[in-house]
Amino acid sequence: MEHRTLVDTVAEKLLEDIVAGRLAPGDALPAESDIAAEYQVSRLTVREALTMLRTINVISVQRGRGTFITPADEWTSVETIVRAAAHSTGNSIASRQLLEVRRLVESGAAALAAARRSDKDVELLRRELDSMAAADAAGDADVFVEADRLFHTLILKMSGNTLFAAVFVPMGRVLAAARLEAFTAPPVRARTLAMHRQVLAAVERGDQHGARQAMEDHMDQVQNDLDGDAAGQPATSADGQPTADV
Repeated sequence: MEHRTLVDTVAEKLLEDIVAGRLAPGDALPAESDIAAEYQVSRLTVREALTMLRTINVISVQRGRGTFITPADEWTSVETIVRAAAHSTGNSIASRQLLEVRRLVESGAAALAAARRSDKDVELLRRELDSMAAADAAGDADVFVEADRLFHTLILKMSGNTLFAAVFVPMGRVLAAARLEAFTAPPVRARTLAMHRQVLAAVERGDQHGARQAMEDHMDQVQNDLDGDAAGQPATSADGQPTADV
């Protein structure tokens, strides 16, 4: 377990350097011995860390030349791609790009969830909504963020399409910090709860059109919040309450 942790740590540090641009596409990685000396680990640990990065095509080996950084558009890990986008464009722009994709997929996933829901599914959704409400009452933004993430993940899984969750769950993890910042404001949490209750109600009654529309409305609120951020002020809904980026 300790060796596995060292491998993960070295891979993560190398990835941080790549995402931050300290190692650019086309650059050669230092020699394994130099990396091992820098992180005070064995060359075997470095070799396994590099294998992890090769697996997601962040680096490639050119026989006789060395190991080089691959352009981000050739990477195969969604989470890593989103991390790079967030770093290069800023969390706000990355959030907008993610929202465009979410709008296309999550509204459809909500409709499918309404059609395919089970009593157990609805119970799990309600449990996460209750967790959000309890966290809101306690002023615990961290718990609120996690319950919100799980609520959306459940909707994606309930759709019955395993690709939805496989693609979107990593995206949500990367941008969790932005959601945490938004959810520190009580009015934002209150608005978010109201939007999620609409989604849950439509899914529970098996209303595919209603579930799609409720999720669309939710995405509209996220967009409104982002627009407010771009203007340097909090966005508000029709009732004057700040909206949330989730």
